[in-house]
Amino acid sequence: MQLFEMKNEYEQAKMDYGNVNSKTAKKGIGEEMYKLKHKMDEEERRLNSKLKTADINGVFYEIPKSFNYAPDNERYTYEVKDDCLYQFEKMRNDPDGSFHSYHYVWIPQAENKYAELCIRVLGGDSYGERYYLRVHYYKHPSDMSPYLTKDIRTDNNNYKSHYDHVLGKLGFKHKKDRNQTNYLDWATKEEECVNV
Repeated sequence: MQLFEMKNEYEQAKMDYGNVNSKTAKKGIGEEMYKLKHKMDEEERRLNSKLKTADINGVFYEIPKSFNYAPDNERYTYEVKDDCLYQFEKMRNDPDGSFHSYHYVWIPQAENKYAELCIRVLGGDSYGERYYLRVHYYKHPSDMSPYLTKDIRTDNNNYKSHYDHVLGKLGFKHKKDRNQTNYLDWATKEEECVNV
């Protein structure tokens, strides 16, 4: 439904609200008017929002509002591949020798569906190297908060190409374990060169 159609429907509901005498009917119309007003405000905000466009390795990309884009921060590197925006965090060792890092992928899926995939990588401790996945769903790039957040299995096929790309960039490969699908092995033996 377009914004002008919502406004017309809202005005019609206002007139119906005034013409009705029953408290139950007034309550029902009032609730629907509240929901419609919320949708109208959301749509108006989306139409009026201006997304920042950035040049990432020669590709101009509109940065979503919820995406933590900090090109001046040396801790992050960015890449655009197949219309998806990747954010890689440089891996750093904690004082005890372990490490953890968060990497994000912005994935346009449909006209009103966008996903932000979070790949959390942990390791350097007694549990070994491993990763976890979480996805946040948005209806529009200008939305600041997701309408749905889900932890997803680490053998998820829908996002496999995205998290495989991130893990490969970090120097990891999947460990062959049917029960523990989130375990990782180093692709090379030179772990120190990857852990900057």
